Amino acid sequence: MERGPILAVLTEMKGTTAELDLLLTGDRDPLEIRNVVEVDPLHSAHGIKITTRANTIWIDASHVSGMWQTRMDGS
Repeated sequence: MERGPILAVLTEMKGTTAELDLLLTGDRDPLEIRNVVEVDPLHSAHGIKITTRANTIWIDASHVSGMWQTRMDGS
């Protein structure tokens, strides 16, 4: 997956209660990201550093095979 869409979604999540699930190639269980504080593109072509209230997460966007968010309208 390209880094741009992931960065856009994560940036919109900053300071909200929104959650994002990322499915990484080779892993059946999604990585859940919530409470985003900061999002930074890394010098590599696909690298992203995600700072949450609980963790710092580094991902390579080229390994993301899918992503989805919980709907915020209660449906």
